[in-house]
Amino acid sequence: MAEKVEAQGGVGGDVWDDGVHDGVRKVHVGQGQDGVSFINAVYEKGSLEVEGGEHGKQSLLGFETFEVDTDDYIVAVQVTSDKIFGQESDIITSISFSTFKGVTSPPYGLDTEKKFVLKEKNGGKLVGFHGRAGESLYGLGAYFTTTSTPLNPSTKLPAVGGDEGTAWDDGAYDGVKKVYIGQAEDGISAVKFVYDKGIEDVVGDEHGKSTLLGFEEFVLDYPTEYIIAVEGTYDKIFGSEAVVINMLRFITNKQTSTPFGIEAGTAFELKEEGHKIVGFHGKDSELLHQFGVHVLPITN
Repeated sequence: MAEKVEAQGGVGGDVWDDGVHDGVRKVHVGQGQDGVSFINAVYEKGSLEVEGGEHGKQSLLGFETFEVDTDDYIVAVQVTSDKIFGQESDIITSISFSTFKGVTSPPYGLDTEKKFVLKEKNGGKLVGFHGRAGESLYGLGAYFTTTSTPLNPSTKLPAVGGDEGTAWDDGAYDGVKKVYIGQAEDGISAVKFVYDKGIEDVVGDEHGKSTLLGFEEFVLDYPTEYIIAVEGTYDKIFGSEAVVINMLRFITNKQTSTPFGIEAGTAFELKEEGHKIVGFHGKDSELLHQFGVHVLPITN
């Protein structure tokens, strides 16, 4: 049962209500000269993303977006309101968001002195918005469901390898269905993964840069097969101080894959007892420099 936290702010405009969903994936907050011009939330409903609709009116100043990680959720919304010249009613002047994992957004809009917070007393999960809107966003309320643990209680294990390249993170899912490993003369050129989320396949981004040597593929017998560990090696590139991942091998509850790449240098293993691997992160440039995993307790 969701708890409805009543809307606060002003009394202008018309009442709107997005209703109750499974969670919030994104919130678009419109910018106005005097504060927040509109709000439009993207909700999670089963395996689908559903837009709540635009409440208020867009301006030439555009909007900013707060996106929630797949293994996180919003626990509080900090809001400010104030009267603007020529109006009797307050409008919402700024909105910021705080999540279970400790992420806090900047205030979107103009941060003013009159403040209120939308939250559930036991730290529940935000699952919907309601309020009042017209030419601006006048009032804002929310729905929360009580929960004491993350929607997806995954753990992020530290990545191993070198410090070169740009950080990437696919996040955590329900499981891994396919692995693609790009080949290069000096190591792993690129990786890409197909994940399971509910009843949908989610194709992750390509990390690194593919070469003419192409990709090798490792397909799991999902959902009865899952990855429990990744073994690999990393080493410096000849003639350079850059460290690259030069071999990866995937161990499942049913089999061990062939080694992808060339086994040389420092060996490593990524695993946590009683857990399965449900996501990957690391660093890349034109090669894969660093590799890490997200894990989730095995429940069946």
